Amino acid sequence: MMRLIPPDDCVDEIARRLEAIEQHRGLNALLGVNPEAMALAKRYQQQRRRGELIGPLHGVPVIIKDNIACAPLPITLGCRALASVRATADARVVQRLRGAGAIILARANMSEFAFDVRSRSSLAGDVANPLCPTVTAGGSSGGCAAAVAAGMADAALGTDTGGSVRIPCSYTGLVGLRPTFRRAQLDGVAPLSPSKDTVGPMVHGVEDAALLHAVIHGRPLAPLPVRSLEGVRFGVITALQGSDDAQLTVWHAALHQLRQAGATIAEVALPLLDDVRKATCLSLYEFHAAINRWLSTQPGAPAGLNEIVTSGAFLPEFAPFLQQMMTSHTLKTPLWLAGRRFQRLLRQSLSDVAQQHRIDGFVYPTVQQQPVSMEKMPPGCAPELSAISGFPAITLPCGVSRHGLPVGMEILSVEEDETELLSLALACERCGDFG
Repeated sequence: MMRLIPPDDCVDEIARRLEAIEQHRGLNALLGVNPEAMALAKRYQQQRRRGELIGPLHGVPVIIKDNIACAPLPITLGCRALASVRATADARVVQRLRGAGAIILARANMSEFAFDVRSRSSLAGDVANPLCPTVTAGGSSGGCAAAVAAGMADAALGTDTGGSVRIPCSYTGLVGLRPTFRRAQLDGVAPLSPSKDTVGPMVHGVEDAALLHAVIHGRPLAPLPVRSLEGVRFGVITALQGSDDAQLTVWHAALHQLRQAGATIAEVALPLLDDVRKATCLSLYEFHAAINRWLSTQPGAPAGLNEIVTSGAFLPEFAPFLQQMMTSHTLKTPLWLAGRRFQRLLRQSLSDVAQQHRIDGFVYPTVQQQPVSMEKMPPGCAPELSAISGFPAITLPCGVSRHGLPVGMEILSVEEDETELLSLALACERCGDFG
């Protein structure tokens, strides 16, 4: 059932969400609430009474990760050194959200600079998982995931460079879409790795993901094609299934449900998988130049990465990482070029395997292991398949382990248009008691 529909009472909707924010402050999910949210709700409610709906998200509250510009709110990347920086213009995706009638409710906490798969920032600390507050909500879009899972909103926009939408959605039982890489969608988004950065929806269901995706990409709104799983061939990359017994029990039950619904499950091997595990992170070479360009456009921001490092106003644990990034002053180094070549090789390899085995979508657990603490949990290389290749992927919950935490199933499509992927995900979501 879709949740992202214009509320009957915009004021009541925002009041209810603000109350949820107050109740869940201990999660550290947010960095700040939009002070104009209630005033906007009152204005939108008056328009609703006159029958003047702005768009399909009229009065719907949305939470935004704090590396996506929402003028005139702060944009801090979770870093104390950027605490006074305010956005002077909306990111393109935010413009489209507002144009559809959405109310930007709050800014989400995140892994500082979007570096990590656990959300910890020098501005607000660790983001806790609302389903189990002693473990991490994941990262780097963990604040978005925690906020949606806790009921502060039914939708959030996160960024995904190596899994930062999908990992926290897996940890918190949400649906998260990493779209096909498109550079134009990054206008107004603070960079981590410009050759891999994307913006994606974090929601409760596939249809809501499709709606939000269409809005932020300026696409025509249309219902997802409803399809059966009869005749669908899923390629299970068995080497990505991991060794977490509690998760594997849920995973194999989910595959059984897909078979029961008519899908064919074919075990496949990916020739370049070992190379994915060893792939050099392109952000090591891209971040320094990219963040300096971004900082130069932000009034009141530090003059560059060197000034941030000198200030010490960031998480000390990231100091070695930042120092390593500081050594890269330019792109097109041999290592960066090798990374770009590998992107093309992986893309071709996935396409070849899909064609050879007539695969409609690759499937595997979104993460290798469920979280057990606030510390970083190695997610495995599964999320990198989409991130490196540029192909779209979506995670959706496929069950709950005996520890009470959700298990995410990721589906990757080699079709650049996300419609096929979303349609497959919707068919899985409707598969009996799947999830």
